[in-house]
Amino acid sequence: MCESCNSFRKLYNNRSCKNAHLCVYSINPKILFMPFYYYIFLLMALSVIVTWIRSAILWRKDIPVKLFIEALRNENSGKFKEAVITYENALREFKKIGFHSNLKNTIIEKIKLLNTVIEYQKNSIFIR
Repeated sequence: MCESCNSFRKLYNNRSCKNAHLCVYSINPKILFMPFYYYIFLLMALSVIVTWIRSAILWRKDIPVKLFIEALRNENSGKFKEAVITYENALREFKKIGFHSNLKNTIIEKIKLLNTVIEYQKNSIFIR
């Protein structure tokens, strides 16, 4: 402790304080600002934490994946109209989440394909 003004700050800043009334508390700018690499480390740590929390939340919300699996089962059993409806529901859920862009593109392609198959089946019935 500084003997003249009973302050720890004066002792820390290594300034001599002769009079308690004239004691000016100034903070060293090096103390206020962390080195640049501390900010980089803090930014990296926060980004890892945010990514982990987001993936943990999205991992629990696997409703679109379940809908996709159900639509695949409908498609394989020959229920194309039900498969299209289920694929569209799964696509709506994927748009809400904004995750799994590859699976979303696959669903869009499957919907186009199934609509083509349904139209082909309708036309083949009228031809016979």
